[in-house]
Amino acid sequence: MPLIIGLGYQRGRLNQSGVAAMNGRIYVKLMLSAFFWGSSVVAGKYALQIYRPSEISFFRFFIAAVIMFFLVNPKKAIFVISPRNHLRLFILSLAGVTLCYYFSFNGLHLSSAFNTGIIEATTPLLTLLIAVVCGMERMTFNQLAGLITAYLGIGITISNGNWQALVNADYNRGDILILLSTLCFAIYNILTRKWQLAIPDRVFMFYFFFYGCLALLPWLILDAGNRVAIPWYDALRPLPLFSILFMAAGGSVVAYLFFNQGISAIGVSKAASFINLVPLVTVFLSVGLLGETAGVSQWLGAVIILAGVFLANKDIAKKKGAMLLAKKPLKSLK
Repeated sequence: MPLIIGLGYQRGRLNQSGVAAMNGRIYVKLMLSAFFWGSSVVAGKYALQIYRPSEISFFRFFIAAVIMFFLVNPKKAIFVISPRNHLRLFILSLAGVTLCYYFSFNGLHLSSAFNTGIIEATTPLLTLLIAVVCGMERMTFNQLAGLITAYLGIGITISNGNWQALVNADYNRGDILILLSTLCFAIYNILTRKWQLAIPDRVFMFYFFFYGCLALLPWLILDAGNRVAIPWYDALRPLPLFSILFMAAGGSVVAYLFFNQGISAIGVSKAASFINLVPLVTVFLSVGLLGETAGVSQWLGAVIILAGVFLANKDIAKKKGAMLLAKKPLKSLK
């Protein structure tokens, strides 16, 4: 009996240890997801040194689609999607990839990575607002207060603390384009929730990236006609090339896969809390790697925006199936 009890106790300890180790790996993966998403903005800045926004957008999602194709197993799952779901996938990709990243990379080209990361952090709040207007959600006091606080911070950020600039429409055009990109992704979030497509995650991701880059082709071709030729050795510079590969493999594939694994292991609410790290990663890397300087008004705006996001997320995370992510979630999160 003592031996049996001892063995049982030891096995229980091993099980607890195994669970702790598994959760530890999941937390590392969730932190890596936040890192990949946050640093993708900085990688975009490096890529923009050589490539146009249309080229970065297209090749990022083309490479991501190719990677996802090889990760889908069995392959026949790709070919059993109904025509109706194909249409819906195309519409989702149009909003969540094509239009979203058209505005995002053009905005990043004209603005700073610092501003981009901070403004993009408000996507879940805009998603919530649209959901409330559409009758899909009810807004709590904390969410309303967080929404107002965050957009007050955006006003401070894009106006550099000069409210007269907002009245005179004298602000950075890039920041406005980033705001439009958050609107596109919020619409994607709403449509994803409304349609609830019964498609395996990896198949969904493949078509999301594939249709997204397909719809980017006209923009790419149009830009090619106006492209000033660059020397081949500039086009193959390691850092801009690596930046596109990093965004494709890290920000568009690995981060999503890790995040979905996190949701499966510890639930939406706990996994979503790691999203709060994304703008912090962007801010610190934009200052540390890019050497961007932010004025007092930008830092103040950033603090106010993040305070608003954290306040609203306290209630958002409690709602089952809530759409929490800024430019990040795919189906299940979302």
